[in-house]
Amino acid sequence: MNTQSHVLLASALFTRSGVGNRARNIAAISGGFLPDLPIFIMFAWSKIQGVPEKMVWETWYFAPPWQTIVDASHSIPIYWLIIMASVFLVKSGGKNSDYGVVIVIFSLSALTHIAGDFFLHVVDGHAHFWPLSDWRFSSPVSYWDPRYYGQYFSVFEIIAGISLCVLLFRRFEEKFVRVILGLTMISYILVPAYFMYIVKHH
Repeated sequence: MNTQSHVLLASALFTRSGVGNRARNIAAISGGFLPDLPIFIMFAWSKIQGVPEKMVWETWYFAPPWQTIVDASHSIPIYWLIIMASVFLVKSGGKNSDYGVVIVIFSLSALTHIAGDFFLHVVDGHAHFWPLSDWRFSSPVSYWDPRYYGQYFSVFEIIAGISLCVLLFRRFEEKFVRVILGLTMISYILVPAYFMYIVKHH
């Protein structure tokens, strides 16, 4: 899925309204976004270096160090270890318990992101069990590639993403949050258009 869809899904599952849930909500949003952060850094660095996008997506993305970093950020064992460690904080009570809950929500959000990626990458999948294994699942469906039903999934993702935006719009009354959700809806037009341009010209 596109990154904003991962964040929206994690937000729908784990955020709650109210000022008292701010730390929880930040954790949910951060966990939904973090696995893709290295990809954004890679893309930004390529722009600074003046590297052509064709080289970024056909070479950098599939080779160390970027592939290793992205595999690590999408690693199921790493997030499960974080959850297991957080259980001790939860059981200790007091402030530590609150911290532990926030970390668990962060990790569950990241695992939700990973679950979405697992079934929607064909030739560009991640090693989700890194560092235990370099195995990569090749799904029959791609979230973007029209050779593997990407055009159909894109339509589904747009509908699902806008639906999640509406759900969150009803959950949160803060104007700042609602502006972000409105911009996210717009992204469901711009991001697919960008990838369609890349596929067509490269």
